[in-house]
Amino acid sequence: MDLEQYKQVIKDAIQSEIDARTFYEQVAKGLKDDFLTKTFENFAREEGKHEQILTKILNQENITIAHFNCDKDFKVAETIEMPEVTPQMDLKNAIGLAMKNEEIAMKKYTALSENCEDPELKLVFKDLASMERDHKFKMEQNFVDVAYPEVW
Repeated sequence: MDLEQYKQVIKDAIQSEIDARTFYEQVAKGLKDDFLTKTFENFAREEGKHEQILTKILNQENITIAHFNCDKDFKVAETIEMPEVTPQMDLKNAIGLAMKNEEIAMKKYTALSENCEDPELKLVFKDLASMERDHKFKMEQNFVDVAYPEVW
């Protein structure tokens, strides 16, 4: 894989983060509950941070791969359906939505990695899948706290 291919993969990942941030910002504007509005604004800020991380990687003088290595995964996202976005959405569904979005991104990069024959590009996709798995894991931690309060 040449440097331009690598940069294009990172640029595509940056665009995915921008799209996710925009989505969360739009959801936040449509919610009636102030707490949930703030929650989705925080999700949008998180996606902005992910964009910054990827942009920093893209702008490095000497680009190396394998920046992310996160194997933690509760696999909670796989147990729920994608919640519907409504103005009356509750916190459990709000976090569930973010968690499902991270799961989708993780699976996208995992599939790209598994179907890629270029070893270097395969590692880039695995790296991106690991980053999304970490984001998903953080959402799963929040989801468990909200969806199963009796545990605490």
